[in-house]
Amino acid sequence: MLECAFILFESTLLYWMANHLLNCKFTGKKKTAIIVSAVVAESSIVKFCILHTLTHRVLLFATVSLAIIHILFRKHFLIKIFLVLLSYYIFLISDIIAGNLMSVIYNVNIEYVISGASNLLTIFSILSKTITLLLFLLYVRFFKRISFYIPVKYWVIMDLIVGSFIVIIDFFMSINASLQNGDSFYSARIVRISTGFLMMSILTIYLFGEICFFYQKEQQRYALELNNKALEQQVTFQEASASHLRKIRHDIQNNLINIAFLMQENHIEESIQYINAITSTLEMTKSAIYCGNKYIDPILNHITMLCKKNHIDMRFTIDETPEVSVAPIDLSAIFSNVLNNAIDANLTLNEADRYISLRMFCYKNYLSVIVKNPYAHTINEKDGFLITNKKDKSYHGYGVKSIRSSVDRYGGIFKYSYKDNVFTVMVMLPIIPGPD
Repeated sequence: MLECAFILFESTLLYWMANHLLNCKFTGKKKTAIIVSAVVAESSIVKFCILHTLTHRVLLFATVSLAIIHILFRKHFLIKIFLVLLSYYIFLISDIIAGNLMSVIYNVNIEYVISGASNLLTIFSILSKTITLLLFLLYVRFFKRISFYIPVKYWVIMDLIVGSFIVIIDFFMSINASLQNGDSFYSARIVRISTGFLMMSILTIYLFGEICFFYQKEQQRYALELNNKALEQQVTFQEASASHLRKIRHDIQNNLINIAFLMQENHIEESIQYINAITSTLEMTKSAIYCGNKYIDPILNHITMLCKKNHIDMRFTIDETPEVSVAPIDLSAIFSNVLNNAIDANLTLNEADRYISLRMFCYKNYLSVIVKNPYAHTINEKDGFLITNKKDKSYHGYGVKSIRSSVDRYGGIFKYSYKDNVFTVMVMLPIIPGPD
């Protein structure tokens, strides 16, 4: 019974870490039910597995865990491999440290410690799971601070490093009992070696985290620069509209005098044309688009102005937009990135071929945004990221990374595709629940 509890504990920790660091494809009660079912299913496989070789058991359980996590959670497959390998490395290193520590304390062979014949097995299991819990808490707290959007080559390297850690620890565990020969001092040396090895692995993962943190800061800096540029453009647009409106207000008295004169002279048709001209001018100062969101409206109106200026056909279908669970700075980064990229792609085409299709609508509990635009250039991808065609290569790929990072931070969905010279971006952002 106690063995089942410890197996269930390890499976729970694995999926707890996955749930904190990855985005689950499900929400609410359905998410809870599915994750609990996954924990029970994996625990049952571990309990009733007929394999006895440690290497084969670890390989089987890691494969099963990876398959389930890949089905339940989003993010790159290599990130999921890293988290599964890291979890099983923690399980193994905790066991070897706890087992040899017990061997030193009680001056017995490690096989006696882990055998069911001794009452030390329970103490060993509790000590091992305590070490496991502390390491899980440490790694989850560390990785929650950083973004996982770094080049794929770094994930390949880290998967290989953690995999090699598991192979080495597996080797230690296989020869541990045979080399001990009743000498508990050997266990003391193994404890020191294992602890040193654990410290080395923690340092390695910390340095890897610093690489992630560096890329995260670069993406944030790019997003801030883009937001500043977008805000400057929007302010310029608003100032131009305000200036135009002030000019109309300044001229209103003269316009009224002119209209009154035309009506006195019985020039009714000319008076109507004059009034229509003034009305049209006033309409130009209004926002062309009103979706109901005070942060999205200025961006869309600025994009509308740019499209008119560059003769880009606007095919906008926009429903009333509720408040979304995204901070204004990230909301601005998402919309500005997507729409400015669409404009940049259009500028390489002939005016007759230019268009931007934008659809905004609510679907279930998400605000769905679909943007389509034609393109003429060659689209290249490297390590799962788009390679920029802009002259400034220092920020290559940061636009898409910035969008994906911002969307993922709030549990949204970001996808893009390109086919038949049409680039499509889909963004889904969670909506703030309204009162019942």
